[in-house]
Amino acid sequence: MSKNTGYPSIDRRHEDGLNIIKRKVVVPNMSIYNAFNIMSMPYRKDNAINCLDLTITFDELIDNVKILSKSFKELGIKKGDIIVVSMPNYYQAVASFFAANKIGAAITFLNSYANMDEVKHYLNLFESPLLINYDRNEEYNQSIKKDTRVRQIITLGKKDLNRKNFNIESDNLIGYNDLISYTDLKLIGDFYRRPFNSLYSGKENALILYTSGTTGNPKSVVLTNKNILSSGMYMKASTNLSDTRGEKSLVCVPFTYPYGFVTSTIMSLLCGREAILAPNVSKDNIEYFLKKNPNIIFGSPALLELIKRNVPENLSLSSIDTFISGGDFLTPTQNIAGIEFFRKHNSEAKICNGSGNAETVGASTNAVGQKIKVDTVGKILVGSTAIIIDPDTGKELKYGEEGLLCIAGGHVFKEYYNEPELTKKAKFIYKGNEFVKTGTIGFLDEEGYFHLTGRESRFYIMSTLNKVYCDRVQLLMSTIDIIDSVAVVKKPDDELLFTSKAYIVLKNGILPTKEIEEYIKEKCNKTLTLNTGEETQLKPYEIPTSIDFVTTLPRTTADKLNYSYLEELAMQEYEKEKKKKKTLKI
Repeated sequence: MSKNTGYPSIDRRHEDGLNIIKRKVVVPNMSIYNAFNIMSMPYRKDNAINCLDLTITFDELIDNVKILSKSFKELGIKKGDIIVVSMPNYYQAVASFFAANKIGAAITFLNSYANMDEVKHYLNLFESPLLINYDRNEEYNQSIKKDTRVRQIITLGKKDLNRKNFNIESDNLIGYNDLISYTDLKLIGDFYRRPFNSLYSGKENALILYTSGTTGNPKSVVLTNKNILSSGMYMKASTNLSDTRGEKSLVCVPFTYPYGFVTSTIMSLLCGREAILAPNVSKDNIEYFLKKNPNIIFGSPALLELIKRNVPENLSLSSIDTFISGGDFLTPTQNIAGIEFFRKHNSEAKICNGSGNAETVGASTNAVGQKIKVDTVGKILVGSTAIIIDPDTGKELKYGEEGLLCIAGGHVFKEYYNEPELTKKAKFIYKGNEFVKTGTIGFLDEEGYFHLTGRESRFYIMSTLNKVYCDRVQLLMSTIDIIDSVAVVKKPDDELLFTSKAYIVLKNGILPTKEIEEYIKEKCNKTLTLNTGEETQLKPYEIPTSIDFVTTLPRTTADKLNYSYLEELAMQEYEKEKKKKKTLKI
């Protein structure tokens, strides 16, 4: 071990103990599909996907991808096109991604709760020729086609969820209908008989996922084949795990988030693990998914709490080896409580934090296969470089000094879609490397572990695994005509874990009445227009469940909104409501 200089980017303590070969991670210059095709050869007969009542082997997945890729080609999809997929975490979404990647097209996943206007917005933004959705009727699909450039819409029906084969009970006349059933795709693919290129490089766009922004709508993060494969190779080099073949991963986070699709699903498949997909996880079905005996759970504090509250005392969780919290930080106290819970259910599960965002393909740090330090989110990934900077001056900071975490490496995103200025603001060159500002505040210690102390953007995760960005809700509510100012914070909830609580200052002359409260809630359910002229809408789960009218919003000595104080008020309100419910029961 060389002497510390005091600067993490020079010392690279996160790579201590590794030889030069392991430190120099080699990322193949190919598509994700081709990498998957090669890496899965030793375990083609093993299970790849377990979704509801459907189990798919690696062989079956690859066969279905071949059918889908030919279908997409017959429908006119070409290199560079962006296909929009709007459905829960179903197997068909995974197969669609690999099929698009095989022919050089990209996929973007929309939240399954997205309303029609939001779907139309993204279809027009990406000029998408193809939409794949779930359980939509012809009237809905015709409306989508009318207001977008979409040529065809493929709809997965409820009856087709658990089918391995295509072309069952199809009533469509192929070639005469732009509204297609998922089960028609083999017939469509059979029409395509020309050879096509499937050898694409690492530089091609593969996936567009989303992160929060300051504009009211999430930013569209463009990820290339290289970005995703780099993330996978860095994770593999960082875990120091032996053979992962035969393991099972439980995937609960929606595919719209990189932690749900890339980190949990794609990386599991590349490692030979079986991905157990849990669409729309809730208190009513979490026991069902746990009975599939996962070894690794990709989750969050919200998911851990959901499990703790809803698992029967007699249910054995002995299969679970690791619980990873990647959507939010699991505190040491929560970690200890989680370990005790698993032990009561016959499991010696290790619980650890990881961190990342869409701009680093869901992974900036990793704790799996490392010594676990519960007050951290793990070590910086092997192969990447990290620095902590003063967010005001941009100066690089030393070990233990708190600032903004910035990451460099092959997994740093390509760009925000059609947002060159935002892309420039997110990235910078330092000592010849391109870094991205992660938006995460904390410090690095002398072992290469990152201690997360805060985030530039505030959010919480519900028991449904949906992520709610308070700043986004706040910004949209501020456009309502009678609101002068508003602060939105999370409030505990017995069923959903958290909901939004809004503290509102009304404009002069507006009285805080029940009618005004109902008017604001009604506005929250409609399209809102930002100062930029952009129209958007809150999702149902983002809308505050309670509103308090105040004369002023509390501020800190630095003249910033005091969100901590408001969160404490929301907590006190929850405790009073809980106490009142207990009294009424008695």
